[in-house]
Amino acid sequence: MSSLVFTTPDAGASSNHAPVHMPNVVGLTRTQAYAAMKAAQLFFKTRGPGSADGKWVSVTHELPGAGTLVPWRSTVTLTTSMSAVHASRRVPRVVGLTKARVYAAMKSAQLFFKTRGPGSADAKWVAVARQSPAPGTVVAWHATVTITTTMRAPHPRRRVPNVVGMSRARAIAVMHSSQLVLRAVGAGASNNSWTSAARQSPAAGTIVAWHAVVTLSVKRSPPKSLSSTRPTTTTTVAATTTTTVAATTTTTYPGETTTSTSPTTTTTVPVTTTTRKPSKINDYRIGAATWYSYIPGHCATWFLPYGTRITVRDLATGRAIVCTVTDKEAARGDRVVDLSETEFARLAPLAKGVIRVKVTW
Repeated sequence: MSSLVFTTPDAGASSNHAPVHMPNVVGLTRTQAYAAMKAAQLFFKTRGPGSADGKWVSVTHELPGAGTLVPWRSTVTLTTSMSAVHASRRVPRVVGLTKARVYAAMKSAQLFFKTRGPGSADAKWVAVARQSPAPGTVVAWHATVTITTTMRAPHPRRRVPNVVGMSRARAIAVMHSSQLVLRAVGAGASNNSWTSAARQSPAAGTIVAWHAVVTLSVKRSPPKSLSSTRPTTTTTVAATTTTTVAATTTTTYPGETTTSTSPTTTTTVPVTTTTRKPSKINDYRIGAATWYSYIPGHCATWFLPYGTRITVRDLATGRAIVCTVTDKEAARGDRVVDLSETEFARLAPLAKGVIRVKVTW
């Protein structure tokens, strides 16, 4: 055994000094352990490989444990080893990475991994869908990380575009181009009558996942006058004014009469009347609805712009759901909406496949 002695302690000196916390020296080299114990003003004795001749390399265990309150200048026990101890390391983030990149990341972190999920049995998996432990978790050197695989190619992460100040149509187009989902809050958000974006979250330039939700605080411009917003129909009706002068009878001589009559004059004055076309309170379509694997709360149509919130009602049961248009249907005609699995299941069993619905917006 060996021990570290700083100075010869005075009798009863330890009882007059406050206790100290045991430092964490597990994994430290011999030089680092000596320095840590000296700073804590503690003595130590060693046991294990290399302790007899002082040629030990690192500490594998300590007694008492790190953080324990011990008397000042008391003696603790360290278990030693002849091999270097590898420091703990953090689990890298591999979700969304391809197989080649996963191998490179885990090799760099000096960690092992095992796979489960589609393609893991024959090593034909394409990307990582989930991992355990989570990214950033501190684990031992050469620990094993479990990853859940998928056969689908991952979608790369992307930067949030800056849409503050854009009109509704422009903001929707930019978010669709970035393959991100837009969620509007504020004046006009409930009925899609907002006109521009005032703020956004996350901020422009933030790196987010594919199809991440970006929240826009929106505002609505003051309404224009009724005459300028509603279409008008102008009708011209001819008004006829008739002026008639009665016949005049003049007697010049007895027994002789002269009669003269002025002609009738007709004047036409155009009169303009304006009839306003009534505005639509609601629009709707009736047709077939089906489902596909998509984001819950979102759907696809071929006739409505992105960002439109629609109500889909099953005509057979009367059940209704609300979703936001963020995708385009390939099929047209009688197909009016493609719902996500989650939304379709709220209306009818997925096995039914197609139902008759009324879409209102």
